[in-house]
Amino acid sequence: MGDREYSRTAELTAAIRAWHYLHGEHPLILEDPIAIDLLSPELHRQCLDGDMRDRFGRSGGSAIVLGRARYAEDKLEKAVRSGTNQYVILGAGGDSFALRRPDLMEKIRAYEIDQPGTQEWKRECLMEHGHALPTSLEFIPADLEHETVLEVLDRSSFRKDQRVFFSWLGTLMYLTPEAIFGTLRTLAEALASGSEIVFDYRVQTEFIDPDDVDIVLKGDEATAAMGEPKKSFFNPHTFPDEIKATGFEMVENLSPKQLTRRYLKNRKDLVKPTTHQWYAHIRLCS
Repeated sequence: MGDREYSRTAELTAAIRAWHYLHGEHPLILEDPIAIDLLSPELHRQCLDGDMRDRFGRSGGSAIVLGRARYAEDKLEKAVRSGTNQYVILGAGGDSFALRRPDLMEKIRAYEIDQPGTQEWKRECLMEHGHALPTSLEFIPADLEHETVLEVLDRSSFRKDQRVFFSWLGTLMYLTPEAIFGTLRTLAEALASGSEIVFDYRVQTEFIDPDDVDIVLKGDEATAAMGEPKKSFFNPHTFPDEIKATGFEMVENLSPKQLTRRYLKNRKDLVKPTTHQWYAHIRLCS
């Protein structure tokens, strides 16, 4: 993805959140009234159309997008209550947290890290619709395949001596394992004790429910055709040990079924999430 292009998967993620806000069953999993303003005219039209349930409501990917965002923000709220005052969103895409959660933005400083093209697209969309960015938010353009997270954060007001909460959603599968573990090792060496990260990760095909394999592989082909191929696949049972080797501890390794029980149980507006994504909450201990 060049500097003048933006992530199409980021826009599709925003479309899912917009459709859920407009047409989802209450109580909503995640309330995002901003997402609709990040869409192309065609996706905007589709989200306004309540008949688009087959695209947005009956996709297991929609449940993943909504469930993982709610999971991360629940963990963030708990961290803020315990004194964390910095929030870094890696691969922020169309995330609208800084605009829709002023209650938390009053207590923290947020840093969005993403490709420059995606950040430019996001800024233009928000400005076009009259959204002012909060002063406690910083955009930091970056390419994490070629520079470390800490090198990126050094270009901001970020404080390494203070605890931080990282959200790293929907992006690990597009990075190589070497880039992922290298990032975690670098963070473990530099961050304050008690810092936390929530992320989702793609599991190897043998750990996907057989009924989901075909649709997951077709999804992989679709994102690859958009220029965003999947690059990392893990064993969820050995992954905690791999995380421990980086210096972090696994606080929670949430399976798709556990995510469903926590956030998606008995909903009629969404199907259960496909089983290729797991959800991890890790913490840096002293």
